Amino acid sequence: MTKEEMQRFLNREAENGNTEEGALKALAEILGIKFPKINDSDQSHE
Repeated sequence: MTKEEMQRFLNREAENGNTEEGALKALAEILGIKFPKINDSDQSHE
């Protein structure tokens, strides 16, 4: 899948009302990769 195809997929997901996180998870599933789980404790709060 090219970067243009990925961007079109994400744009289509946004048009359908999906969240950015949901769209990225769906894309990761299509690509056969794991979507990382982000914990608040992993991010620095400055």
